[in-house]
Amino acid sequence: MQNKSLINRNKVEDALGTVTCVLLCLLLVFAVSWVFFAVNYFAVKVDGISMEGTLHDGDFIYAFVSSNPRRGDIVVIDTGELDINGNKKIIIKRVIALGGDTVELKSGVLYLNGEKVDEPYVESARRDDTNLKVDIPEGHMFFMGDNRRDSEDCRTSYDHKMVVSNIIGIVADWSLPVKGAVTAINNLFDYKKADTGR
Repeated sequence: MQNKSLINRNKVEDALGTVTCVLLCLLLVFAVSWVFFAVNYFAVKVDGISMEGTLHDGDFIYAFVSSNPRRGDIVVIDTGELDINGNKKIIIKRVIALGGDTVELKSGVLYLNGEKVDEPYVESARRDDTNLKVDIPEGHMFFMGDNRRDSEDCRTSYDHKMVVSNIIGIVADWSLPVKGAVTAINNLFDYKKADTGR
């Protein structure tokens, strides 16, 4: 009888030890994942309408720390200027061209290196009638907002180009389809806005 009680107690202790070990392992995995996420990603709150119909004023998105964009990436850029509050002016735009590319806009239609570019992210109501042709030097980029009618970008500012190293992050593709949930969660906190607008 005493042996049976001792065996049962040992089974309970073994089960508790296993559960404790599993919980500690899960906690370690969570902590390592959180540190990796916190080091490599940051939240940005959109302020402005220059990226509408992709991003809207008040949306939260996540960007990963990188200054190595591809054409079509949405990027977070430190303009090197100050905003009206004296803070760094941060903008969010889409990379259209990189060093060595030729950008041409004919009545607002984009051509890259002589080839017409399909831009499904630019709604017809948000197009404009810009005409422009620019060669992009190495180490630079050409960017525009998806809301072409209401965006201050390389068409009108920054001498038609900006140094790629001004990019502080690239918007994570996974954060776009879940931006509603990301926005709801992040509205609980006070993150710095990125001025995407004019």
